[in-house]
Amino acid sequence: MQDPLLTRASALFAIATNGAFERLSADYDESDAPMLVGQRGNGSRVPVAGMSEGARDQLFLALRLALLELRSGEPLPFIGDDLLASFDDARTARALGLLAEFGHTRQAILFTHHRHVAEISRNLPGANVDLIEL
Repeated sequence: MQDPLLTRASALFAIATNGAFERLSADYDESDAPMLVGQRGNGSRVPVAGMSEGARDQLFLALRLALLELRSGEPLPFIGDDLLASFDDARTARALGLLAEFGHTRQAILFTHHRHVAEISRNLPGANVDLIEL
């Protein structure tokens, strides 16, 4: 049985990484301390420390969204500030899609000064995005 948070974060992480990682799982390091790893399609396991900066940022996003989704009580909003800076365009689109989906039931706010992020959000199919340019 996998923890519901890890199960949901795994699904979100796979989407955010555009399939570079299939899932998340728990593992143990050399001193038997528990750690989180990403699992690739070929079965290889990558510890968080071995992930690129972008993959670590996508992992953090997946965990944060999963935690907010699974939280009982009043829905909390998601607020992010330039958290897509280390993503390529394909992964930026995937992450924006996750935020748009999250926004169907909760408020999602993303601040950015990167014009390409705004352009990608404008072109998301089926997303109801309010873009405010200053």
